[in-house]
Amino acid sequence: MADIVLFGASGFTGRLVAGALGLRGASYAVAGRDLGRLEAVARAHGAEEVRAAAVGEVDGLVRALRDARVLVSCVGPFAELGATAVEAALEAGVHYLDCTGEASFVAGLVRDHAARAEDAGVAVAPAMGFDEVPADVAATLAVAGSSGGAELVLTYAMPSGASRGTIRSAVGALSATVPWDEGGVIRQIGAGERRRWAPMPPPLGPRLAVSFPLAEAHLAPLHLDVGLPATFVTAGRPARVVLGQRRAAAGALATRYGRTLVERLATMGQGPADGGPSGRWTILAEARWATGRRNVVIAGRDPYGLTAQTMAAAAVAMAEPGYPGRGVMAPVGAVGLEPLKRVLESCGATIESFEPI
Repeated sequence: MADIVLFGASGFTGRLVAGALGLRGASYAVAGRDLGRLEAVARAHGAEEVRAAAVGEVDGLVRALRDARVLVSCVGPFAELGATAVEAALEAGVHYLDCTGEASFVAGLVRDHAARAEDAGVAVAPAMGFDEVPADVAATLAVAGSSGGAELVLTYAMPSGASRGTIRSAVGALSATVPWDEGGVIRQIGAGERRRWAPMPPPLGPRLAVSFPLAEAHLAPLHLDVGLPATFVTAGRPARVVLGQRRAAAGALATRYGRTLVERLATMGQGPADGGPSGRWTILAEARWATGRRNVVIAGRDPYGLTAQTMAAAAVAMAEPGYPGRGVMAPVGAVGLEPLKRVLESCGATIESFEPI
């Protein structure tokens, strides 16, 4: 009997999560469609069982969740492929977590499944990897002790190197939007529609950043007393040009030729080219409230290795008997601030806080 079921274990991120679960001595099974590849993952990383399940077949995944307490999904892009796992977890009455960063998918979970999950006593914890775990930790630290209603701005300096799923998800974000508070007027803002100079710390220094729909815009308000967070990514000139023409790009990608291009780009994505840590990343959270302000910076390397560790830690915590979480939850709400800080620091991330003297 396995406490945790890892769905999508044969993909790049899934294999890393399997390795992290194995190193933690977790009781887990792997599930998916390609049983041969899953057998290899199970042998390499100590999974107890291999179970058959496929995207689009909720009943089959429910059967694969027999006796489990937690479902971990690495099957993305989540806006396209993620519904099966969420529905199966809710039907089976098991807690759920994933590694999405897709704002539209998380917004749908909050809108469509929060009440059902709450009533069922099931925790639905999306975005339990990079980039939203460090973002949620940074946001939580930035608003700590505030007087409520803090203004929160998050800027992400992303690393190089991406898996197939990450490439597909990023392309899909071109057509997504997030709610944006502009002087009390709520607008739907998409990638590249707003720009700012972000006060990134050394060695980056001030960087031009553009708006980008990221999941933390929907997650932070679930557990923090903040307004609508604004989310930006730093971007060089080529990226700014593409994002500035996002509507045209999204329209082109909706055609057969556009979809073929995405698939060709995705086949180039295997994570870091050498299988090791990729480039550095930095996340800046800026919080302002009536009586104070604080900036928090979290920086590190190897986002995929970090994702494996945060997801494994969350899965083990959520599989504990009597785990109290329920409803749709942000990473800190689901696992706790201190446990996630320890995981980040164990992966070599640094956490710094800056505020007026």
